[in-house]
Amino acid sequence: MATILPDHEVKKLIGSVLIGADEKHINPNGIELRLGEHVHFESTGENKELKSGNFLEVSPTENVIISSLEKLDFTRETVQNIYPNKMLMALITPTTTMMREGISQVSTKVDAGFRGVLNWGFRNSSTKKFTIQYGEPLFKLTIFLLEANESPEISYGQGENHTYQDTAGIKLSQRKISANIPKKDIIASNFGKLDPHIQLREAGYPFNHIGTELVALQGKFEVVSSDVRLLKDQFQKQTDKLSAKIGEETNAISKHLEDFSETLFQKVDGLFQQKFGRVVGVLIAAISIMWGIHKFLQDRQVQTSMLVGVGVVAGIVVLVITYLVTRRSK
Repeated sequence: MATILPDHEVKKLIGSVLIGADEKHINPNGIELRLGEHVHFESTGENKELKSGNFLEVSPTENVIISSLEKLDFTRETVQNIYPNKMLMALITPTTTMMREGISQVSTKVDAGFRGVLNWGFRNSSTKKFTIQYGEPLFKLTIFLLEANESPEISYGQGENHTYQDTAGIKLSQRKISANIPKKDIIASNFGKLDPHIQLREAGYPFNHIGTELVALQGKFEVVSSDVRLLKDQFQKQTDKLSAKIGEETNAISKHLEDFSETLFQKVDGLFQQKFGRVVGVLIAAISIMWGIHKFLQDRQVQTSMLVGVGVVAGIVVLVITYLVTRRSK
């Protein structure tokens, strides 16, 4: 009958069956395996590598797949060097420490004949970030010693579907499924039509609390949205009225400006023509008079100085007359 190996028997496996394991992590009925260097974040599809001194941080609700620091060799040849005609299998279970911190882990097993590092997934179900150091114990390995009649005929690694043999880092699921399944062949629930509030409520804390807060927030948002729409309509009406009034005032001002410009132009044009005609008339008359006086004095043989004096006086008289004419016409 299969028996669980106690601590002193587990110690015999270190170095051959449990490669890289540490005696300090042996339990009364098993050994704790530690966080290795490979990690796969399922939410983002990222693969990261850890080394000594690094810490793995997992956000709330995030799922990760990790590799063990230790390598297992449960092959028949290795095990029977220690236990002739016998084989080993093991169970992987969470540590209570991880469970106390809100880490959800699923128990699974290691088949007889498996060789490689272990891949194991866990989920951070807590409301805060979970941090674990490279090389820190993460799950327990409970090892069973199988008698000859309990050992499998085909050990793990010898079958066609044993796709995880000799895993070195992270080896993702090898399950294959068609990408073009006819819709009529798919049987599913109406989960997509389920009320989101119900989904959040049934998901438990903290999602049910978030759902309650979202419902309350939605109500407040609807009230605010209604007020904003009303305010927007009122603002649009006032803007339209103001635009119409501004348009009317602008048209009236433009009309006044056009009338004023036309009147001003007519007045300026008439005044200019009136003044110009008077000035030209005075200048022509003055020149004619001065020319007549000049000829008259020349015929009388008046001295040149006298002619100059007469010219100056006549010029002054012309200026005075022009000034009086233009002033009177304003």
